[in-house]
Amino acid sequence: MLKPFSTIIRFILVVLLLAALFSYAMFQGGFVSWFLFFGFLPILLYSFIIVIYPLSWLSVEREVSKRYFQAGQTLNVKVTVKSKLPFPILFMIIEDQLPKSIHYNDTRHHKYKFLKKPNSLFKEETYKTIIFPRFRRKVVYDYSVTSVPRGLHDLDQVRILTGDFLGLVKKENIFSAPVKVLVEPREVALRLNNEISYFEEGEQTAYSIKANHTNLVSGVRDYAPGDRVSWLDWKTTAKKQKLVTKEFEQEKHKDLTVILNRIYSEKEDWLAFEGSVEIANSIVSESIDDHGKVSFVAIGDKRHEIQLDRGKRDLDRLTRYLAETKLVDESRSFSSKLLKEGMLISKDRNLVVITHQIDSNLHRTMVQINQHDAKISLICIKSKHRITPKERQALEQLKQEGVIVTWLNEDQLTSRLIEVNT
Repeated sequence: MLKPFSTIIRFILVVLLLAALFSYAMFQGGFVSWFLFFGFLPILLYSFIIVIYPLSWLSVEREVSKRYFQAGQTLNVKVTVKSKLPFPILFMIIEDQLPKSIHYNDTRHHKYKFLKKPNSLFKEETYKTIIFPRFRRKVVYDYSVTSVPRGLHDLDQVRILTGDFLGLVKKENIFSAPVKVLVEPREVALRLNNEISYFEEGEQTAYSIKANHTNLVSGVRDYAPGDRVSWLDWKTTAKKQKLVTKEFEQEKHKDLTVILNRIYSEKEDWLAFEGSVEIANSIVSESIDDHGKVSFVAIGDKRHEIQLDRGKRDLDRLTRYLAETKLVDESRSFSSKLLKEGMLISKDRNLVVITHQIDSNLHRTMVQINQHDAKISLICIKSKHRITPKERQALEQLKQEGVIVTWLNEDQLTSRLIEVNT
């Protein structure tokens, strides 16, 4: 109701000003009075036309450089405004009203310098410009959004503002030009250490998941082109008078489950959660080719599981989910839900828990799961300036009780290669 009322008031104001000038010219007479009247007449007539000119005759389109990309990259946007009629518009202010989800700088690994005060990354930028179209029926506004953060961003509303010469009349309208942009989590370079590998005759701890083991011989077979000379079984070759190659026991990796904590704890947790998402995405990507069955579980208000047994299709599902996931408020604690999840984990599966919070309840839960002979790892992401002595003590106790613990803070997250114990 306010905008129509304001338009009527401005219309009446222009009419009264025009009537006042005409009355002055009629009663005063003379060259000067009529010169003022006819001099201001075009300006007032333009103001009168602007009052009745509907901005709905304009159409707005938005184009983006790409719909899918990784966090930290630059988004180029082009807003095009078209007019149905070649009406002379003196000026036009175009403001692209971006969603709040895009209003912080994702400076890749550099953003974790602000893990103590993550709100320092927020930016209050307005993307608007003033253009003087005159008789042009098409104007274009190009701009770039740098360091776009992870998430599904809905770009929709564009605000158009125009007016007359004197500033008596202002016209404003909001146009809808919807475009969705999906920003995937950044790929992190990881070094996964202390993985447990299983053979039929026992366990072996390897430094890297990429290690090849050729120390357990399971049998022999005829030589095939491409076999190494060091693999030849010389005794059997001498007996059979033909080249015979050793067959080695294939390394059997345990199945892997990666659990992500999505439950909101403190206001400043959001940046640590961003780190959790990036680490989870990278661990799953690194582990697909080196484990049996890999699954991902997100614990929040609801349980969300993705089984990654169909290759790239499931990996794309996981990437899209991690691009859109957010922290959620939940009455039940992460510890209680993790305990229920851990009790369902079989002994032939490794469990990696990624969290941005740790407390006494989580400590007890991890110990209980570890006592069921499940190989469990904890990755905790928290600022070194915000971690309490009790939390440090809890991490040390978990190490002593057999849980593989990795604490990632500013020092590790800002490096280009992150070492994680799994």
